[in-house]
Amino acid sequence: MRKLVLVFVSTLALFCQVYASHEDLLQKLLSDSALKGSLVGVFVQTADEPPQTLCAINETNRFMPASNVKLFTSALALERLGEDFTFTTPLLTDGQIESETLNGNLYLKGVGDPSLTRDRLKAMAKILVSKGIKFVNGDVVVDVSAFVDNRWGLGWSWDYLHFGYASEVWAIALDRNSVTVQVAPSAIEGQPAQISSFPPTDWLIFENRIRTVKSGRSLWSVWREPWERVVRFWGQIPLSAQPETIRVSIPSVPHYVGETFRSILHELGIRVSGSVRVDLTPQRANVIAETNSQTLKELIWWLNKFSDNLYAEMLLRAVALKEKGRGSLNDAFAILEQQLRNWGIEPEDVRLFDGSGLSRLNIVTPRAIVQLLRIARTRPWFSAFKNSLPIAGVDGTLRTRFRGTSAEGKILAKTGYIGSVVSLSGYIQRAKDSELIFSILVNHYNAPSRQVQLAVDRFVASFVEMR
Repeated sequence: MRKLVLVFVSTLALFCQVYASHEDLLQKLLSDSALKGSLVGVFVQTADEPPQTLCAINETNRFMPASNVKLFTSALALERLGEDFTFTTPLLTDGQIESETLNGNLYLKGVGDPSLTRDRLKAMAKILVSKGIKFVNGDVVVDVSAFVDNRWGLGWSWDYLHFGYASEVWAIALDRNSVTVQVAPSAIEGQPAQISSFPPTDWLIFENRIRTVKSGRSLWSVWREPWERVVRFWGQIPLSAQPETIRVSIPSVPHYVGETFRSILHELGIRVSGSVRVDLTPQRANVIAETNSQTLKELIWWLNKFSDNLYAEMLLRAVALKEKGRGSLNDAFAILEQQLRNWGIEPEDVRLFDGSGLSRLNIVTPRAIVQLLRIARTRPWFSAFKNSLPIAGVDGTLRTRFRGTSAEGKILAKTGYIGSVVSLSGYIQRAKDSELIFSILVNHYNAPSRQVQLAVDRFVASFVEMR
């Protein structure tokens, strides 16, 4: 009996020591000057069943989660579409081929594929070439009717819509609906900077007011009105500066896709007599070519590793398209709510207005995120889900964080950042193959975001070596 009492007392003492150390870590995080005056939610549990809660504060309160929303989007897409799901984008025609002429229109029908590229459009155009077509006596028509909610997400801010991370959302996409713009100094002081884009495009018009200066800081800005094709640059760049790049979003994506496809046809020797327009595909149209995306697990890998907002928005709508026949956000969120109930997650803990996390209207509890991460471990698609998460100090949006620490390579987590919001949620690999599940959401801070990230990183890294 005495021996049992001693074992119990020793175990209790060890538990209290561990609990105290975890509480010390939490208090150290909360007292960090970078988090002064902010709202902080933390939830850390063991991965085993039943779970042991190691740290918790405000875990049932709702926070803006930023890109941690993508965890819900990814899980829902994998659950409802399946990790081997692929998008097939068809090219159709309502005409007939007579000799070298296609008498009729060409229809590019958007099906929600976020990964469509120029190379894949060219591959479809080459199929037309293989059929001997040299003339199209008709229009190039782009059909984006598969999605109901087009252009931008709810709650997105007007002042960043010209950046590539906030590109327009339609049922069709091309090269992520953005281009990479490079700004380099001229070889002569006083001359305009050199501005180029990749891929090259005539769709955007660059108004260049960046001057090359002898010395000083590189200081320039960019702006495009949401409905305009003119991109305005102004500022200065010194002679010694290295080229700098920025991604700029494309306006009027459906027309852009259509014009790009018509240009590709022209390059391959196929002339189109008509114009580019946006319209519905008639019932009588037949598929003349098609292109397939990678599997969903590969798309999810890109989505989470690089926190691609367009991929997230399109995949969320694609779930509704498959189940309801239309890519509606309202339908997608209804499906998500039902799925959360099926998983045992309280729907009131998750209120979303977009699929990417750009919207400041989104609110989520740390508890719901940890529950989602725990449930994911039980699903057949867990390997695809986990492999998509950035690895500390190795790749994705965590490639420069945790480097040179004991946490490098041992934390797989989704990052998140919008103005005054930093989030990090995922899995911590510990000694002896044990694993922790965590979520940290910080809102309304007033310090530089990098300082807040460092405070969060120190807190998370401390769990790697702790028993």
